Amino acid sequence: MSNVLELDEALEPKMGWCFVPERSLAVGDVMLAQKIALETDEAAVLAIAKPFSPRLPFVPRAVRRAH
Repeated sequence: MSNVLELDEALEPKMGWCFVPERSLAVGDVMLAQKIALETDEAAVLAIAKPFSPRLPFVPRAVRRAH
C-alpha cells in the first residue's frame, strides 16, 4: 500500500518508490495522497521517496515494513 511501482513501456516494474504521508491515515487515504502528490509535483515526491528494486525476491509482509 505504501509502495509505488514505476512501470516501463512494456508495463513491467522499472523502479519502486516508498513514501507515505507524515500522519497516519487509512489505507485508501494513503493511496489517494500518493496519487495526488505524484500528479501535482512528481519531482518533489521522487526527491524524498526511497527507491527500491521492484525485482527483489518476495519477502513476507511482516518483514517488508522497513520503510
